[in-house]
Amino acid sequence: MILTLAFVLTCGRVSAGEHWSAEDGDTLWHDKKRIQLLGFDAPKLSQACFDAAGKIWPCGKYARDHIQHLIASGDVSCIVEGKDGYNDDLGVCFVAGIDLGRDLVKHGLAVADTRYLAEEQEARIAKRNL
Repeated sequence: MILTLAFVLTCGRVSAGEHWSAEDGDTLWHDKKRIQLLGFDAPKLSQACFDAAGKIWPCGKYARDHIQHLIASGDVSCIVEGKDGYNDDLGVCFVAGIDLGRDLVKHGLAVADTRYLAEEQEARIAKRNL
């Protein structure tokens, strides 16, 4: 428990939009620190996808914009669970109690890789985006 609390990263009382930004659907920046979100894979910013009717849509941009909208709406907090090969933080981030990864997968803007499998199944049944 103490170890987990030691890894919690927050931006404090200031507006989240002032210090946080989304590089793409699964990568955040906090000032000059990069945080790779765990448990799902979102399309890269320039990636396009096909919908059920075969129409192309900019899924990477949609995923990034969805996260950007969420982090602009409140204080961001992250539980950092480790580092990647580039020494970037790996973790799960929240805004006002909303798990960003869970929300993206639930809306069909990302696919689950280790977490959020129930949310992915729900999105697939509802035929949401990805």
